[in-house]
Amino acid sequence: MPLKVIIAGAGLGGLGAAIAMARAGHNVEVFEQSRFLNEIGAAIHIAPNATRVLKSWDIDFNELQAVLCNAIKIYDHTGKPILVTAKLEELQKSIGSKDEWLLTHRVDLHNTLRKAATEKTLAGTIKIHTASKVIRADAEKGEITLASGVKHGGDLLIGADGVHSKVVCSVAGRPPVRVSTKQNVFRFLVPIDKLMANPITGPFFEKLGFDCQHVFTTRDRRMVVYPCRNAKLLNIVAMHPAEDAGFESESSWLAGGKVEDLLEVYKEFGPELIEMCRIGEDLKLWSLATRDPPTQFYKGRTVLLGDAAHPMLPHQGQGGAQSFEDAAALGVLFPADTTVDDVPRRLELYNKLRYPRSVTVMFMSKINDERRGEMMEDLRKFVPDAELPPNIFPYLWNNFVLEDAQKALAVAA
Repeated sequence: MPLKVIIAGAGLGGLGAAIAMARAGHNVEVFEQSRFLNEIGAAIHIAPNATRVLKSWDIDFNELQAVLCNAIKIYDHTGKPILVTAKLEELQKSIGSKDEWLLTHRVDLHNTLRKAATEKTLAGTIKIHTASKVIRADAEKGEITLASGVKHGGDLLIGADGVHSKVVCSVAGRPPVRVSTKQNVFRFLVPIDKLMANPITGPFFEKLGFDCQHVFTTRDRRMVVYPCRNAKLLNIVAMHPAEDAGFESESSWLAGGKVEDLLEVYKEFGPELIEMCRIGEDLKLWSLATRDPPTQFYKGRTVLLGDAAHPMLPHQGQGGAQSFEDAAALGVLFPADTTVDDVPRRLELYNKLRYPRSVTVMFMSKINDERRGEMMEDLRKFVPDAELPPNIFPYLWNNFVLEDAQKALAVAA
């Protein structure tokens, strides 16, 4: 008998979990608070540790309208080159994998996953309920309660309801404490045709190209710039101290920003970058907030994944990737012959496999690469034997979660 799986949240991680569990042969119901009418977000980069998972789910990369990323190029605030890091070809050789590094629009990725979840024939079934806000969960029972008062339970409950998760409250036994990082983020898009037609930005980006991530940085603020949507849009993420801007924004992606504030915060940057800011579209501003992870990712019949388990700040670009690793692990650890009685032991296996890695990545994502060592004391409160990765990119990318989960399941058997 297939398991009845309830998933709270239909973001990237929730849809990934639905696909993984249905491919394994289980029947899945997903409860999402939105109506999918006004999907939001900008670009996201999908590192090789995530693209290999998407391939295993038969995701059509053409639908992502992605741009291949070859490296990260770092410059000072005027555009003077400093170094090139995370060279794709070199890292592929070092880890023995040809998996791609893709730059895509978050909406395109979400739409592609939703299509895979609802239109493909899988071994199990997936039903997505929209306008279904989860207000509480009972981890022991594997049950959620919606804002309407209706309860839904299953053999397994997956909490994929993000940084503001309701499911984590039941798993952890208390509401998590949200902590501000005192950093704000502007995010906006520029059509590349518009960028290239501009006499100031056009020659600048003609020289830089659109085959990598460009990072323009000072001591305490930086712009991360990369293309998406078949190189028709340029995505810009601009991070800075909230106090320097004189305000702290809401922590919502829906909060609009003001161009004059953006220009003031980055007034010391080069004229080409200032002009890029001036012609930007769909400007958003929010504050980066986080919280500590729970001491474990499961309780009773309930398990956490993605930001519900380990909220990721954007410094390593691993939020979506770690959600996909989580989902992939669940799909392997719960094969079609899994019984209801197996659930607690399989969740313990999942926690053993995913907790040390994802929490380590979470803490490494709180800060720029060159300052990762500052996080070790806090990290070891949760992962006592954690070690500082000597090089962050091989550590992030050289992870084969499907194989690791298969080995863990075989050993447990």
